[in-house]
Amino acid sequence: MSEITIKAPKISSEEYKKYRGKNVALYKNKIIAAGENSNEALQKALQKHPTLKPEQIEIYYIQIADELIL
Repeated sequence: MSEITIKAPKISSEEYKKYRGKNVALYKNKIIAAGENSNEALQKALQKHPTLKPEQIEIYYIQIADELIL
């Protein structure tokens, strides 16, 4: 059985603050587009960069809060 490892993107604190609560599209570890949902982020990325293929773009959700208080 193979194991899958998912790594979180490395983004700056400024980018985190700017995109919190959004889905972001990344290419080569750089945010190239953002949207309210993953589909919107992907579509915006493909419009801005028409030479890219969808499988070359990673989509991540940037959480709203830094931590969860119970």
